[in-house]
Amino acid sequence: MPKLNHIASITLDPQTVGKFYSTIFQMTFEPRTSRNGSSSVAREGYVGLNFNPSMPGRPGPIGLDHFGIEVNDINNSFANAEKDYPEVEWVKRSGTRPYAQVDINDPDGQVININQRDIDKSISEVKTDSLYLEEDSAEPRPRHVEYLALRTPNPARCSDFYRDVFEMTPMNRREDEEVYSLTDGRVVLKLMPWKINDFDGMDVNRPMLDHIGFKVEDADKVHQEILDYNGRFPPMAAPCWLLEDREEDRNRAKHMRQIAPDSKYQYCDMNGTCFTIND
Repeated sequence: MPKLNHIASITLDPQTVGKFYSTIFQMTFEPRTSRNGSSSVAREGYVGLNFNPSMPGRPGPIGLDHFGIEVNDINNSFANAEKDYPEVEWVKRSGTRPYAQVDINDPDGQVININQRDIDKSISEVKTDSLYLEEDSAEPRPRHVEYLALRTPNPARCSDFYRDVFEMTPMNRREDEEVYSLTDGRVVLKLMPWKINDFDGMDVNRPMLDHIGFKVEDADKVHQEILDYNGRFPPMAAPCWLLEDREEDRNRAKHMRQIAPDSKYQYCDMNGTCFTIND
């Protein structure tokens, strides 16, 4: 089975934002430093959240950047991509960023990392050091990543791509429903059409990863924990804020509810990454 195993963002302060997510969502936290700068990883037993600094030649924008999928047979993924998706290409990852082995683009240009255990050295010599290839917890933790949302110009074709290349399972949808959802058996990838007129009343985002959805045991309790955590910081330095005060924030929250109508609270973190919680 495929596994959507990590979600990566570019951040201004990887340590602060990583510690926020790990504390609120009861994840393990691992700060990292290297000659390329500071980064951090928060893990919930299945999905890792990777917070990368902005680097020369890869300046951003800050916020959600890419995600990774672990596969059983990377050659099978390549073969399926080459057969039906001529616009799709793949490239070996740089050795300076050794935590995934291959990058591939979907039909609309979204970048996905691919990992495989015991990968053939002719494909990649990158060793992932088990950063994302960790053993899964038997059951989801009370607080875990439920879905990842992507706004893209051609969600139907991209849905076929993730089905064919990564063997993700399409979920039932109504004939008039705009969202295409697929699952790896645990995490859902939600594909929503990108249309510029959907951004009326707020800043326009390019086609990109939109937000992360968390499932929690009690959304009201978690919301209070977020308020208490934010109270430890000056208002302008708080790790996140609830999307309710400004009209643009309320429009953004409404935008997110198009993908996740059952979400109870909608937030944006200090680096522009939006997320929801639901119980």
